[in-house]
Amino acid sequence: MARPRFSLKLRLAPLWPVLSAGLVAALLIAVLLPRLLAEYTAERLLTAARTLQKEVASRLNETGQRPLHRWVHEISAESELRITVVRPDGQVIADSARSGSQLEAMDNHAQRPEIQQAAEEGWGWSLRDSSTTLRRYVYVALAVPAKGDQQAFILRVAEPLAELSGARNRLFGILAFAAFAALGVTAGHSWWVDRRLFRPLAELIAGARELADGRYDHRLAAPRAQELAQLSRSLNRLAQSVEEQIDAVADERDHLQAILSSTSEGVMVIDGRGKTALVNPAFRDIFGIEQEATGRYPLEVVRNPEIEGTLNEALERGKAGIRQIEIPPPRPRTVTLAADALDTESGGAVLTARDTTEYTRLTIMRREFVANVSHELKTPLAAIRGYAETLRDGALEEAATAERFVVRILEQCHRLQALLDDLLVLSRLESVEAPFEKRTFEVGHLVDRATEVLRGAADARRVTLHIEPCDAGAARALLRGDEVSLERMLVNLLDNAIKYNHQGGSVHLSYGIDDGAIVFTVQDTGLGIPEESQPRIFERFYRVDKGRSRDAGGTGLGLAIVKHVVQGHDGQIEVDSSVGEGTRFRVTIPRNLDTEDPKADSGAALDGDTA
Repeated sequence: MARPRFSLKLRLAPLWPVLSAGLVAALLIAVLLPRLLAEYTAERLLTAARTLQKEVASRLNETGQRPLHRWVHEISAESELRITVVRPDGQVIADSARSGSQLEAMDNHAQRPEIQQAAEEGWGWSLRDSSTTLRRYVYVALAVPAKGDQQAFILRVAEPLAELSGARNRLFGILAFAAFAALGVTAGHSWWVDRRLFRPLAELIAGARELADGRYDHRLAAPRAQELAQLSRSLNRLAQSVEEQIDAVADERDHLQAILSSTSEGVMVIDGRGKTALVNPAFRDIFGIEQEATGRYPLEVVRNPEIEGTLNEALERGKAGIRQIEIPPPRPRTVTLAADALDTESGGAVLTARDTTEYTRLTIMRREFVANVSHELKTPLAAIRGYAETLRDGALEEAATAERFVVRILEQCHRLQALLDDLLVLSRLESVEAPFEKRTFEVGHLVDRATEVLRGAADARRVTLHIEPCDAGAARALLRGDEVSLERMLVNLLDNAIKYNHQGGSVHLSYGIDDGAIVFTVQDTGLGIPEESQPRIFERFYRVDKGRSRDAGGTGLGLAIVKHVVQGHDGQIEVDSSVGEGTRFRVTIPRNLDTEDPKADSGAALDGDTA
């Protein structure tokens, strides 16, 4: 994790006040120091002039001007000062920087600023270049009263400014040393600030950048500075809070995603712009969607205008009614749609799609079943009513006719009874609760009971019934299942084979063991089933030839019962038929033997013995 680099300007930001103050102080010193030194020198020279004032006044009164000139040279030699005495009219009468001959050539000093100020105010000073010596001096002039009422002489004391250069240079040296010392202290302070402030701050910024990039599990180390440590702890608490909130949102999202993924109803969510925001797997499966759906319009996802119309209606009216649509081949389905507007700021709607193909099919089957039952009941009831009305109208007086009608009434009653029995059996087989009471029994006993029931019917139609075990141990082989239901299955298959056979024909029932299952095969030499009807022969009340089936006394439920019995035993049934050549049914039923059943063990032993 790279730490951010702070600019020099930012690093020096805490030191800018100190640097600015030092710079201003240096500039002020550089500007004001000469003036301050000149003023200090002027005060010093004024003190010296006042010291010499009385001596100059005494010598002017007693000795005259020439001895004064020599005395000025003597005093100047001892003090290194330039001393000048000027008469009230400006004429120089003594000057320590000039000889006697040079004195007469000197300019009149009446217009010198310090002379004028001294004549007016008693003393004065100035900083200027000397026209006599061509050097820069600090001049201090002091009025010296003379005898009588005559005007005062002027005593001027001067010192070259060059004499102050040494002091100024030393002072500047001290200032330079102080400046370098200050720079050293500033550099040390800058290093300390960088170490205690900028480095921890850079680490905090880098850590905050990690948090901003989404790595909320990252935690910041606490710096030694108390303020930065508080900031670090605050950022850590913020990161922890955000991480917990994101985890909660992620859990809720995953939970919602799991619900949407596991629900059998298809869900499509669109946003306020009318584009797809979410499509769950069930919706994709119902409409066969393979491409990416997010961010596209519904009509681009599913080429069905009714879906878009349902969603638009929900967006405009807040709620759309439930509608049912048909999906065309190659995956024909019946789908029920319902849409509701989302109560959010951004808007949008949610569309649910339920695959009601099976429900619709069952509804149609139920409706057809009611119609078929009504039709099947109507025919015998109409016959019974007709016979009964005929008997009531006088046929009872005719013994032969009455007997014949009574026989027909009984036949129709038997037909109704058979229909009701088959309906009850089919209802029991289709119930939600398991209708089978399974136990272990021998296959041979099952076959014997089923064939015994139909021997009379076979003989009546002159149909030969052949029973043929496929191996010697097949009759004693054990099978676990509902013996009554399996017997009904064999009876229905044999009954159909006998009913729809030619007189003089034959029916072969063979059974044996094949790969842990019992295989029953019923082969007849009857009329056969057309190929186009074979997929539907297991439907309730489906008849290949309705007139022929009713004449044979069939209810149209026999093969439907066979199908449910086979499915209830996890078996399989196959049909192979040709018109005019006969039909063969092959039923495979798993044995499902329980090894803890002693009969099952003995049956297994018997199978082994016969092998």
